[in-house]
Amino acid sequence: MADSTDRNFLHDWVIMTISEKYSRLYTKININPGEEQNFEFNGTYPDVVFINYEQVTQIVEVEMADNINEDRIEHWKKMSDLGAQLVILVPKGSEKKMRNISFDSGLAAKVKIGTFDVDIKI
Repeated sequence: MADSTDRNFLHDWVIMTISEKYSRLYTKININPGEEQNFEFNGTYPDVVFINYEQVTQIVEVEMADNINEDRIEHWKKMSDLGAQLVILVPKGSEKKMRNISFDSGLAAKVKIGTFDVDIKI
C-alpha cells in the first residue's frame, strides 16, 4: 500500500464488505473497524464478530500483507482461545505465508485462513 491511510482504508473496507455480504446468514454481525471498540468479545475487539441467536459463532481478523508476521502470533493465539472459530483473512497471494506462520507457531489446527481480493475494473 502507498501509505498507512490507504492500508487502513482497505482494512476497514474489507471489514464492512464482510458485514454486508454475510448479513443475511447471521442474526447479527458486529464490526470493530480501525481503532473503534464497538463490540467486545471476551475482553477483545475482533474485526468482525458473527452472532446467531445470541451466540458468537465466529470471529474474523483481517490482516494486510505487511502485517502477516511473527509479531502477530501472540495476538492470533489469544483470539483463537476465545471460544469461537477464528478466521484470519489475508490478501490473496499471502495465504502461503500465513499458512507457514500458523503451522510453525502451532496455530494451524486452531484457525481458518481465508483470502480477499480487490478487483477494480474501469
